[in-house]
Formats: sequence, structure tokens, C-alpha cells
Amino acid sequence: HLFELFKQEDKNNYKYVCFYTTAIYTGFRLGEILGLEWKDVNFDTNVITVNRTCLYSKAKGGLYTETPKTSLSMGSLKVPQGVMDVLMKWHELQNEQHIKVGDKWIENDRIFTKWNGLPLDGTAPGYYFKRFCERTGMPYVSNHSFRHFNASVLISSGVDVKTVQSCLGHSTPMTTLSIYAHSFRSSQARAMDTVADTINFKKAVSE
Repeated sequence: HLFELFKQEDKNNYKYVCFYTTAIYTGFRLGEILGLEWKDVNFDTNVITVNRTCLYSKAKGGLYTETPKTSLSMGSLKVPQGVMDVLMKWHELQNEQHIKVGDKWIENDRIFTKWNGLPLDGTAPGYYFKRFCERTGMPYVSNHSFRHFNASVLISSGVDVKTVQSCLGHSTPMTTLSIYAHSFRSSQARAMDTVADTINFKKAVSE
């Protein structure tokens, strides 16, 4: 339903459609998405690589860039073609904005930018999504909820903890297990039910 609503969005909001599509399918942290640059996207292989994170600190004078939270965050993730199509469309719209702004455009390779090419502020996506939910009646959730959604889908699909850890960029599998313990237990319970249904357990033990 969310993506159907996204299809109806005005092109002026398309960077946010692209932002949340990327967030849902990758599970990247907010700062990792904001830190993405076009050179991090391989349109031939459908791979997106995290090389930096964009953060905000008043003490450091506003937005600043540093290496990702963990060394494992500096990894690559293959995404569906649909995600790449959204990124390509946004790339075209961003180039149109560049031409429209002209000399006021500040050269920057960041994927998510303000009207003049500067890196997008970390509060902007959440502000957009809150207004989007008010307009459409969608329930509002925080940006981090999309990361949790991505992880929950991976786990419920039977993906092993090591792979989930790698996708989320956690430092160890134990970190992933501690955060998503309930999801893993639920997934394991469903797996056991599947085994029982397959071998018709009740019939087998009564014979």
C-alpha cells in the first residue's frame, strides 16, 4: 500500500520516495543512506556500497561525514531492479534540478541533496514522512522502524543470523540476536511447526 501511495507523489517529493524505497529494501541506517554517493551505486550489478555515514553535531558545526559505525557496515548489498529503477529516476530528476538552479548548485556527489546540491539534512526525511502520513492516512513510524522492518522480513523468511548480521552491519551475530531475539524465536517456532506438519507429527507418534 505504501508503494502505491508513493507512485502518486509529486516529482518534487521524489527524492523522499527514493530515500524510503532505499531504506526499506536495504535496512541501512539513516546516516548511511544520507552518506551515499552516486559512485557507491553500480547500476550494472545492482549493488549499493556503504562507504561513509553522514551525521549531525552542533559542536562540529552541523553535518559531517565519517566512516560507518562498524567495519562491517562498509559492505555491499545487492538490491532488486525496482530499487535501481527508482534511483535512476531520481538521478535524472536531480540532474534536472541541477540545470534549473544553474550557478547556485554546489557540486556534490551525494544521492540525497537539498535544492542546491548540499547534503540533505537528517531531519528532512522524517519531516516529509510525517506530512506524507497526515495526507494519506498512513500510520507514522520513525525512520529507524524501516531498518527493523527489513530485519524482521529477513528473519521471518528464514535467513540465518550471520547473513542478517552482515546485511545490517552489526559487529557480531550476538548483537543481531540480542536485538531481534523475539523475531528469531518466532521464526524458529514457525520452522518447527512446518517440520511437524510435513511429517504429520501427531499421527507419527500415535502409531
